[in-house]
Amino acid sequence: MKLNTFTKMVLVGTMLIGGSAAQASDKSHGNQADWTTTLNVKLVLLEKLGTDSLHIDVDTAAGALTLKGTVDKRETKELAETLAKSVANVKSVDNDILLQASEANPNKAGVAVGEAEAEVKDAVLSTKIRLALVEKMGTDGFEVGTAAANGVVTLEFNHDFTAALRKQATQVVKGVAGVTKVVSVDRKQA
Repeated sequence: MKLNTFTKMVLVGTMLIGGSAAQASDKSHGNQADWTTTLNVKLVLLEKLGTDSLHIDVDTAAGALTLKGTVDKRETKELAETLAKSVANVKSVDNDILLQASEANPNKAGVAVGEAEAEVKDAVLSTKIRLALVEKMGTDGFEVGTAAANGVVTLEFNHDFTAALRKQATQVVKGVAGVTKVVSVDRKQA
């Protein structure tokens, strides 16, 4: 366990050092606020998605983010966008992340059908999650933002949502059949 934490720290350190070196060598690529936003997004992606996020590039220009790269799992693609939107100073996110399956499969129609089926399953799971939250938490359940992608659920909370309510919402969602992982983020303040 400690080795895993150490490995993550090394990866984050490498990214931060690499980002700082790139910033120093290419002053024309953006301002300090954009670089800070880029690094904050990369950090959130690493913390929440782990090694799945290593193939995601983040570019920031005046708070507008572009996510690029190729990932193996659809939930990584969708969750990366949700997580990026939760970071301070992010005004918009253009998700240009590609799925490995669509890159490797020349039959784009087959990939599209598979994606459509997965979207329907996600919609069903999202509905079950929403019903469970409202049933178990009453009106507080309406205050929790939710997104589901292949069993991975993102819960988005307002900053004033108490720790006890966050814990309750997380437990409710973990009890819904089909949920494999729950990730929590703070909703950006307007």
